Amino acid sequence: MTTNYRKEWFNWVAKTRKKLSTKKKPCSHKEAMAKASITWPKEKAKLERRARRAAKQEAKVKAKTVEPSSPPETHTADE
Repeated sequence: MTTNYRKEWFNWVAKTRKKLSTKKKPCSHKEAMAKASITWPKEKAKLERRARRAAKQEAKVKAKTVEPSSPPETHTADE
């Protein structure tokens, strides 16, 4: 599964906007984007690590479920 960083960016901006807004002083989307751009590299690194961990875990589970094939039986001269 690939991560859509554009979607994640806008989710991060929304979270930032929610943190910055108050009833008396709401934060605009543009202001939130400016503030979110400061912390975005760190958040993006977290998302990348999370995606790598998930891929690694998925590969581990997939490797466990695939059983190694047994070697073909060899017939002896007695038969």
